[in-house]
Amino acid sequence: MNDKTTLTFDVRETEKIKETVELYLFVKELLLYNEIIDPDSYTFPQAINELRNAYDHFNRVLAEKLNIVEKKEDGYSIESLNKALGHVYRACYDTLDWLSINIKEELINELKLFSPSAIKEVIPNYYSEIIISIPKYERRIAELKARKDISTINSNDLNEFADIVKELSDIRQQIKDSLSALIDYDSKRKKEIRFSDVKTLIIGIIICLFGVLIGILVE
Repeated sequence: MNDKTTLTFDVRETEKIKETVELYLFVKELLLYNEIIDPDSYTFPQAINELRNAYDHFNRVLAEKLNIVEKKEDGYSIESLNKALGHVYRACYDTLDWLSINIKEELINELKLFSPSAIKEVIPNYYSEIIISIPKYERRIAELKARKDISTINSNDLNEFADIVKELSDIRQQIKDSLSALIDYDSKRKKEIRFSDVKTLIIGIIICLFGVLIGILVE
């Protein structure tokens, strides 16, 4: 006879599982996006370790619910689920922080190849808005991280952190969309400079020749 065990969760446990799974899926989405930003960091160890710990707490609950291990004391399941959520919460913070760092580094590396005049022409709001906003984002991220309390879930702070990273991501995409125009502008500008240099050189040679010619005629 097969041993059939019904898996049941009370209302509190169900809500906690739902909250944790929703947050986990968001973290997974962030990690996948981070692979695009920085392919070498797809195994970002800190966040992965937090998710591994969350998975362990989930399995402990399942083992107790399925009678794989001895029945635990009352409140064991909800306490373990709270710990699982806490680990996913920390994984989310760690991933958002890592993403913000990678995005800012990419912005710097992408734009350092282009002249200030190209950036100003192709991305008119870069110096007036973007470059001013980034330090503000950095300060706000530092504030949010400083007041993070792993014993409680502050959804408002987490959502604000996610919004900041989203805005940084939008800036990244704007830069990405502008790369072709930046390359064209600098290429055209270099040709204009070379043409101007050649023109100046030719004029200089002509002036020198006239000077020599005048000198010969005067003699």
